[in-house]
Amino acid sequence: MKNRSKSYTRHHRERIIQKKWAILKNVFQMENEFLPVRGSLSKGKVHCSCRMCRYEQYHGIPKAKYKVNWRALQEEIDN
Repeated sequence: MKNRSKSYTRHHRERIIQKKWAILKNVFQMENEFLPVRGSLSKGKVHCSCRMCRYEQYHGIPKAKYKVNWRALQEEIDN
């Protein structure tokens, strides 16, 4: 495992908390008094199986790694 600084870990923890906080406030329309403590949002999954959470899969949008492989294959075929 790579050596990561504490600031790196804090940054990504805060990023995930912000993402989950936005989902709870904007999607589930939770009011401030019913939102959980922010620190408890740093664990667990962000997504569920609804159409909004799996937007790319529902609409057939390929992931970036598949796009890269597809472009490399196309370039190979063109040459």
